[in-house]
Amino acid sequence: MIRLEYLQTLFIPKEPGETQPTPDWSRPFAILTAFNPGGQLATEEQNKEQNRLLRQKLSRGKYTKHKVDAVSRDWTHTEKSFAVWGLSHSAATALGLEFGQDAYFWVQDGTVHVHSCHTSESRQVGSWEALLRTRGDKPTRHLYVIQLDPQVYQDSRAFREKNPDYRAQQLCLYVGTTVLSPEERFAQHQAGTKANRYAKKYGLKLLPDLYQNHPRLTANNYAEREESYANELRLQGHAVWQN
Repeated sequence: MIRLEYLQTLFIPKEPGETQPTPDWSRPFAILTAFNPGGQLATEEQNKEQNRLLRQKLSRGKYTKHKVDAVSRDWTHTEKSFAVWGLSHSAATALGLEFGQDAYFWVQDGTVHVHSCHTSESRQVGSWEALLRTRGDKPTRHLYVIQLDPQVYQDSRAFREKNPDYRAQQLCLYVGTTVLSPEERFAQHQAGTKANRYAKKYGLKLLPDLYQNHPRLTANNYAEREESYANELRLQGHAVWQN
C-alpha cells in the first residue's frame, strides 16, 4: 500500500554549486531516502548514519546523484534524499528494500510517480515543476495586527500622511510579521526590543480576529503580503502603519 503522505510530498533540491553542479532534470531519475526505515521514526543520529550509507552505496555504484530534501506538504517533516540517475526500477526497488523503505519516487517526462518497493503498485504524485520548492518557501512567519491608541493620528504627521482616507470611527493599527508568536512579538514592542516606534508608544493590544485565520507566510512572500494586507485594511477606512 502506498501511504497518503507520499502523495503529498514536496521537493527541495540542493542549490547548485562547485560540488553540486546543475543536474539534468530532463532525464529520468529516482528519488531515494534512507530515513526512518520501516516507516518508524528514527533518531537524528540513526538517520544521519543511514543517509551516509546510502550516499556511500550510490558513490560506489558510480551513479550520478544530487541531494534533495523530501518535505511534507505542511513542512513539519523532512527526509534527506538523493535524486539518482542511471537506475532501473528494479535497482531502485532493491535499494529501497535494502534501506528499509516502503517506496521510492520516479520522475520522468516532468511527472512524479511513487512506486511501492513491495508490490507493483504505482501512483502519480504530480508534476515535478509544481512540486519543487526552495528553502525560502517554508512558512515561518506569522502576520499580526496591533491596535494603536488613536492619539497616534493626532501626534504623528507621518502617520496621517500615510493614511489620508482614514475614517474617524475606524481603528488605528500596526501590521507586521514575525517568526515569533504574535504575543512574543507584541511583548518585544512593548519592551522596546527591535520595536516599532508606534507599536511601542501607542500599542494597546493584539487583534487576533484580524490575523488568526491568515496562513503562515514565507521568506519569499511575507513582505509583499504584509504590505498587501495593510492596504486592504486601509480600504476599510482604518489608519495603518506597516514598515
